[in-house]
Amino acid sequence: MILLSNLSNGGFPLLGRKLCRTSLSAFLGILLLTGCSQEERPEGQAVDQTVERASHHYKTQRTYRSLEEVVTQLHKGMDRAVVEKLLGKADYSPIAGQEYYSSERRERVLHGKKEMQVPVGLIIDYRDEQGRVTKRLQMFQLGRIGE
Repeated sequence: MILLSNLSNGGFPLLGRKLCRTSLSAFLGILLLTGCSQEERPEGQAVDQTVERASHHYKTQRTYRSLEEVVTQLHKGMDRAVVEKLLGKADYSPIAGQEYYSSERRERVLHGKKEMQVPVGLIIDYRDEQGRVTKRLQMFQLGRIGE
């Protein structure tokens, strides 16, 4: 009877109020988490699109800025085909297993008494510690390119 009198006055039993508050809190928590996880996906996709744009821009324009963006995706052990997909064809290969990817950026260097401008770009090396050419990225470095 006490239960009925509480309900007839517009109230809820104490247990019902706690349960209602708990359910509401849980619902809001789930709603918040769902909203957050859905916002993370487009950001992840935006990163992929950014890299794709940088890759395309580097392959067509050879800009240093786009090369820097693409380099963020490289890691030791990466398959050569994936590296080549991101960077395109190398500009120069001084020896088997080493490739140079240049950019529009130039730096001045002193060569003896003569000042020269050398390209700045990416040096990729597929050679292992014994000097054997592999199909995996072994080393990469952004910097001046020259012999």
